Amino acid sequence: YDVESPLVCPCRNGSIYTIKNGELSGTVVELEAQPCGLARIDKHILVACMGAVVHAYHIKGKKSHSLFMPAPVAAIEVLSLERMRSVKALLVSLHNGEVRLYVDKSIIATIHLDDPAVGMRFGAYGREEAALAMVGKAGTLVIKMLQRTANLESSGAPPGPPPEQDIPLAIPKKTRLYVEQTQREREQATEMHRIFQRDLCKLRLNTARAYVKVLTDGQGAQSYTVGQSVRLTAGVQGLGPLFKLRLNLQNLGNKPVVDLEMTFSANTMLYKLHTHVLQLPLLLPSVTYRCDCDVESIDEAGASDMVRVYVCTPTSKVPVISAVVTMPLSEVIMDG
Repeated sequence: YDVESPLVCPCRNGSIYTIKNGELSGTVVELEAQPCGLARIDKHILVACMGAVVHAYHIKGKKSHSLFMPAPVAAIEVLSLERMRSVKALLVSLHNGEVRLYVDKSIIATIHLDDPAVGMRFGAYGREEAALAMVGKAGTLVIKMLQRTANLESSGAPPGPPPEQDIPLAIPKKTRLYVEQTQREREQATEMHRIFQRDLCKLRLNTARAYVKVLTDGQGAQSYTVGQSVRLTAGVQGLGPLFKLRLNLQNLGNKPVVDLEMTFSANTMLYKLHTHVLQLPLLLPSVTYRCDCDVESIDEAGASDMVRVYVCTPTSKVPVISAVVTMPLSEVIMDG
C-alpha cells in the first residue's frame, strides 16, 4: 500500500513547508511572526506564533481563522477522544498561567495554574484514558484528569457579542421642538457654520491678545520685551523654617543682556528675606544662570504665603519678567 502522509515543518524563517513522499511541496505558508508551537487536527494545521495568536490553515495552505490570546503562547497540544463520538480539540498554554481548551473557534474551558505550563501531553495515564500532563516553567509536574461526563461540544451560538446587543434601545419619540430644531439646522446650516467660525476666530484672537499682554507685562514664564527675551523658573527647597529659593534665569535672545536686577517681595509678617535685591551679571545667550535667596519663616504657626520675584531694568517701569513662588507650610520647632 502506498499511503500519502504529508510532513509539516515550521522553519526559523517564519514559513511552514510541506513534504510529501520525500519531496518538498510547492505549498508554503508565510507567518506574520516566528512559530512557537505546531499541531494538526484532521486536515487543519494549527500554528502558535510569538505574537500571542494561533493561526489555523488548511493542509493546502489556505488560512481558516485566527485565535487571539491575552498572553504569549507557551505550548499547544491536541486533545483527541474516541468515545461515542470522536472529539478533537486544541489545548493552548499561556505565559500568564492559563490553559485554554478550544473546539474550532469556541473556548470550552480554562484552567488556571500557579506555574505556567511550558510543555503538555494528552493521552492515557494508568487506568485513565483522558489525562493531561503539564510541566511548569519551574519544573513542576501537574496531571489533570478529564471527567467522563465532560461535555466538549461547542455551543451552537456563534462566537461574538451576546444576543442582547441586537435588542433595540427604547428611544423616546421625537418631540415637536426636536423636529423644528432639526428643520432649522437643515435650512440654515450654512449661516450657522459661518457664525460658529466667526466666534471661533474671535476666541482665538482674544486668547492671543491676552497671552501677549501677559508676556509684555512680565507676568509669564517667559518675557519678550523689545530687544530682550528672558526665561525665569523658580523652585523651593527645605522644610522650614529656613527655605532656599532656587532661581534659574536664561537669555533666549541672540544678544547679551545687561543691567538687570532681581528683587524679592514677601509678607513681612510671615517671612524674613535675607536678600532683597540681587545684581545680575551679564546674561549671555542660551546660558542658564542660577541665583539663590534664603527665606526664613517667622510665623509661630508656620503659615504659608507667596513670594514674588521681579527682574527689572533701570529704563522701564514694567518688570522684564516676574514669578510667583508659593511657599509650603513650615515645620514648627518645638521648644523642649
